[in-house]
Amino acid sequence: MRAFMRSFLILAVVTIACSLAANPVRGQITAEVLPLNTLVVVRVPGVPLDRRTAPRKLLARCSYESQKVPDYVKVARFTVVPGQKYTLYDCHPAPADGTRISVYLDGDTPLTNYTASYGKSEGFTRSFVTRFQQPWPIVRGEQASCDLVRYNITIAPQSEHNSLYVTFVSNKPGVSTRIMLKTPADSDDNVKKSAKRSWGDVKSAPFLLTNIPGESPVTAKPPVTLPGPTGGQVSGIPPVPGNVTQTPVVPPPPPQPNIPPGIVAEAPATSAGATVIPYNSTVRAYINRSDYDTFRFDFAGGRMRIASRGGLDIVADLWDAKGNRLARDGQDTRKDFVIEANLPAGSYYIQIRFMYHGGEGPYTLILGDGSGPVLTEANK
Repeated sequence: MRAFMRSFLILAVVTIACSLAANPVRGQITAEVLPLNTLVVVRVPGVPLDRRTAPRKLLARCSYESQKVPDYVKVARFTVVPGQKYTLYDCHPAPADGTRISVYLDGDTPLTNYTASYGKSEGFTRSFVTRFQQPWPIVRGEQASCDLVRYNITIAPQSEHNSLYVTFVSNKPGVSTRIMLKTPADSDDNVKKSAKRSWGDVKSAPFLLTNIPGESPVTAKPPVTLPGPTGGQVSGIPPVPGNVTQTPVVPPPPPQPNIPPGIVAEAPATSAGATVIPYNSTVRAYINRSDYDTFRFDFAGGRMRIASRGGLDIVADLWDAKGNRLARDGQDTRKDFVIEANLPAGSYYIQIRFMYHGGEGPYTLILGDGSGPVLTEANK
């Protein structure tokens, strides 16, 4: 009897192991993190997606099951900053053999069984596919190495996390394509132009990144150090930039800038080396297109007030020294911003970002009652 039970248990374990090998669990499908400012080669797997185990939302990106066509699927994601503008490059070589590939962008994860509609869609972009037509096939003697599509998107400041998901679906195994998310973004006029096989669109509605209801939320991260520009405007076939590494920001010790009286250092995009200003001061500054200004100040505790004047469409985020976002204002239709909060003594950061509706130009930053020194941002 014992020998029989032992044989039965061994058979059961082997059966379960084989079943798991043939039917991988949903958790084994993950989203690879892609670098910014790098034209990345993305290749779909050599085996088709298993419809029996795939997340149900991911199946919505595939061909109809009744067509009995296998789908080869890869999921990836970019780490982005809410309020920042980006240019997406979709560069597919398109051989003339019936190969198809679709590229989907989503503001929430496709790796979920949650398929019901939720959240606010009016006034936002939540998802889109880059190609409604397949690329032109490469013909003999043609110089172009890919069919280029570009999109300009602005991540909504109201976003709940900072992952922009990309799903690649092909009808053949091992198919590759090239993709890049570029910052600073190309100009809207440049992206809208069509030249040969290069075309694109500017998404006027901000791209909203949301969490799935009932699932573990992903919170928006503090500002990150953005990679620098890869060069001038890109037209036609883009070059392949070098690898770019994002470095999380660690609040630095108070810098000691050697600057003339009444002048403060030009504000950087992140808290790394943020321009130090006193509370109750007024700063005359200038924000460029797709720019961020970050200032650091010490606060004695109590009722904090920070405001802007100048009539610009700008958004401000208030952060503490640990990288926690405490408040945000300016994401609605009003011009300028006002942040008021009761906070303890400590060091804080105010980060001001450009918005695409009239967010470029001079503005005045007022900390507290503005009764202190009147300062001017350098090089402005």
